[in-house]
Amino acid sequence: MIFERQEYQQNCIDNIKEILSNFDFTKQDNLKECLQDFYKRTPMPIHNISDKLRLDILMETGTGKTFTYLNLIFELHKHFKQNKFIIFVPRKAILESVKQNIKLTKDYFYSEYKKHLKSYIYTDSKSQSQIINHYIKNTDELSVLILTNSAIDKKDNLLNKNNENLFNTKSIFENIAALKPISIIDEPHLLKGEAFNRYFSKLNSLYFRFGATFPKEGEYALSNVAYCLDSITAFRAYLVKQIRVHTLIQNNTTPFLIATNTAKPKSATFSFFNNGIEKRTMILQNNSLAPLDSSFQSISLVNVNKDKAYLSNGEVIESKKSYKLSQDEITSLLQKAIALHFEKEETLFKQNIKALSLFFIPEIKDFRGENPFIKNTFERLYKQKRQEILQKNLDENYRAYLQKDFDENGNLRVHQGYFSGDSNLTSKKKESNKETLEANDIKLILQEKEKLLSFSTPLRFIFSVWALQEGWDNPNIFTLTKLAHSSSDVSRHQQVGRGLRICVNSEGKRITHKFLKSSENEFFAINYLDMLVSSEERGFIEGLQKEIMDSSFALDAKFITREKLEALGLDDSQINRLLIVLEDLHLVEFDKSSNIYTITAPIYESIKDNESLKNLLQDKFECVLEAFKATNTAQNQVENANTPKEKVTIKSNLAQEFKDLWHTINQKSILIYKDIKQDSLVQSIAHIFNQTQIPKESVRFESKIYDTKSNKIITKDLQEIRTKDYAKSLEKDFKSLALDFAKEYKIPLPFLLELLNKLEKQNFTNSPKAALESLKNIYKEELHKNLLLSVGYEFIQSYSNSSLLYDENGKPKENIEAQKLGKFIAKDSSKSTPIDPPSNYLFDKVIYDSHIEKEVITNDPQTIDNKSIIVFAKLPKFSIPTPFKQYEPDFAYLLQDENGQKIFFICETKGYDDERSIPELERKKIDYAKRFFKSLQESLKDENIKVLYSTRINKQDLLASLKEAIHQAQTNQVKESK
Repeated sequence: MIFERQEYQQNCIDNIKEILSNFDFTKQDNLKECLQDFYKRTPMPIHNISDKLRLDILMETGTGKTFTYLNLIFELHKHFKQNKFIIFVPRKAILESVKQNIKLTKDYFYSEYKKHLKSYIYTDSKSQSQIINHYIKNTDELSVLILTNSAIDKKDNLLNKNNENLFNTKSIFENIAALKPISIIDEPHLLKGEAFNRYFSKLNSLYFRFGATFPKEGEYALSNVAYCLDSITAFRAYLVKQIRVHTLIQNNTTPFLIATNTAKPKSATFSFFNNGIEKRTMILQNNSLAPLDSSFQSISLVNVNKDKAYLSNGEVIESKKSYKLSQDEITSLLQKAIALHFEKEETLFKQNIKALSLFFIPEIKDFRGENPFIKNTFERLYKQKRQEILQKNLDENYRAYLQKDFDENGNLRVHQGYFSGDSNLTSKKKESNKETLEANDIKLILQEKEKLLSFSTPLRFIFSVWALQEGWDNPNIFTLTKLAHSSSDVSRHQQVGRGLRICVNSEGKRITHKFLKSSENEFFAINYLDMLVSSEERGFIEGLQKEIMDSSFALDAKFITREKLEALGLDDSQINRLLIVLEDLHLVEFDKSSNIYTITAPIYESIKDNESLKNLLQDKFECVLEAFKATNTAQNQVENANTPKEKVTIKSNLAQEFKDLWHTINQKSILIYKDIKQDSLVQSIAHIFNQTQIPKESVRFESKIYDTKSNKIITKDLQEIRTKDYAKSLEKDFKSLALDFAKEYKIPLPFLLELLNKLEKQNFTNSPKAALESLKNIYKEELHKNLLLSVGYEFIQSYSNSSLLYDENGKPKENIEAQKLGKFIAKDSSKSTPIDPPSNYLFDKVIYDSHIEKEVITNDPQTIDNKSIIVFAKLPKFSIPTPFKQYEPDFAYLLQDENGQKIFFICETKGYDDERSIPELERKKIDYAKRFFKSLQESLKDENIKVLYSTRINKQDLLASLKEAIHQAQTNQVKESK
């Protein structure tokens, strides 16, 4: 497995280190002050400070919280000399997962910190001697004790008793507490029991809670937040898979109750399937159910309570709390799951990624019984589908892979179950070959993640009875099928959480957004989880979306709920008036059946200058505005796979005209650098750094008093006592600082050594931290300038995503998914019908992300000077490689003059007031885009085609932007001819 330092994980650790930079680890009495100081400098969605001696870290399932807290242990040891740690977990499966993670990351962390983390696991009386003789007595050892809550939550537990080897009258756990270990609580929503916390509180030392879900109850609720990576934020940052929910459709004779609303006017939301089509409708009290189906014309809704609907014919319909699927339904779900697995398996195989599927089943006997229906049915359906697949024209290596599905005795080896207690089978004596095979498979599932992900292992379908909740997951679960009802304490979010991790290839490399050159299309074409549920769970999607919204601080990109606006600090009056304004501006639409507002247009742009909302929301306006900032993805986090995606028609006549432009610009390219002048780069960095004045750090004396009137502690006096001089300490530590700096910013050591020889040391003795920060910024800026002078692009072949608009034969496709073009569909003022775009626009609908894009599509002229705009289009995720992630221009125009010369004009449309307002990173990417199109023009053999590129700032018209691009091209031509 390849481990890499992820930026978001490092941000979490950096936050914690910053909070603890002035924390007194001896007295441990100033955490509240440390947090108050931190919140003044750092934006955080929740500033709830409690008296608890803890820090809370919210991290979405699948983003690597175990790796993060193991990394944190090393950082706390390195920076604060902390040696003793405890990890508390709620289940043995999670304990096994942590144990496995420590083993897998051992070499990685040693290479980073030159230290090994010694782990101790309490299992029984045999393990206590190790804990006593090493963890307790060897105080200098960097070690962690891994415990389940059941190890300490009872008086008679061995750890709560004394032991003769301790030479004192205290219990083992009291001796552990005396070490003041730092604790980590994994899955805090499962460790809130009174018994556990009664003993845990005896530690009375700093602790961290890491989880995707936190309790809502009083003292256990989220507080002292050091880092927040909620579900919505993680998805937008491409850190987890997309979820596509497939619901098995079964016709029903009675309505299915999705939800009830007991506030006046009372209502119930029903679902009804007829001929494979679902109709979902909210019915008000005393109204007929006819909108669901004409057969219910004479039946009306009489009353509702929390989970029941009372009908006029005397029938009472309850929302389903539990169910048992029929054999036909189970068979259909298995069949669909196998089909979906094969649908993606060969494609993933060619990308060196092994696909796994996970099934949750009702009982162990369904897989291991005397005549296990689910196992037998799966084997029959798998063999049947496999035969179909083998008849096709397959990749030869993939065909060879499928040949390994059976062992030498003809037994199918692609599936196995893992159930509670199975870990014991791996150590028991085996009495038959079947038992040996079974035990090996269980070991694979539970302990040998790397082997399970290898193509040499045929096992890829795993069956479980909810034994695989928190603590077990695998990055390559691509299909998850629910064949059983789950208990009420297992949320939908937990269910899908088993398959949310970003996948890895067989070398253990994570297939991240960055790994895929920041291509959103490629990322979500690979990283998506198919979740299959029965029609008994028709509210699954809505429930999952609600759980995601409820557990997130970020606003969903598609929906707004009153609860989320309350979380932003708005009262009922402000919420009501805000929603009315958003409706009046046609930015949201209310969905009565789900009681949520769907976002239909970019809110941030529309309200940022709205004076009435500023007056209404006062000091909360900026917070609300920030919550509505545009996201970087048009994809939905949860998709209903039963609902076809919105399509946009590609105009076939214009597509023929656009083809040359598309194939010209849509080239797969690589960045190349020639003649990089290292000496001049060193000189320029050194010159700027040596001219920079870094002030000396000072030691200040701060006098604070308690003011009885304001009931606050206020600063009375602030004096500078002396300045710090780091000269002596740097003599010893400078080499180590330089090495850390080189490693963090990936600077070649020979280059850094040459640079350091030319730097004035005074800035470092004044303040090493400020000097290194200054050096980092100067290095990045000068490197960009230097590389830009040397950069070029080499064009390899037509780019793979040309299939978005044209097939492999170059024939235009009939349509494209709307979300490939943008988030919103422009509609007329009545919000009922889409706006017709200009006749020379490539698509039949106006799909956009920002107001300026909408204006460009609907208001641009048909001609410019003596040039006709033959066709123009918003580009569907066309991207250019740069060192700063991919760059995506917005529009492309095909212009032609009376002489027949064609101009391919690619334009970046920015909603900024002027060029200086464009963020620095965006400006740097634009610099590379200019180089890309310049290189592209030089590579063309057709002299009648000119490729131009320009940015178009806010209100600048198309003509001005085009003239600017032509002028720039002519200027460059003159320079080169000289």
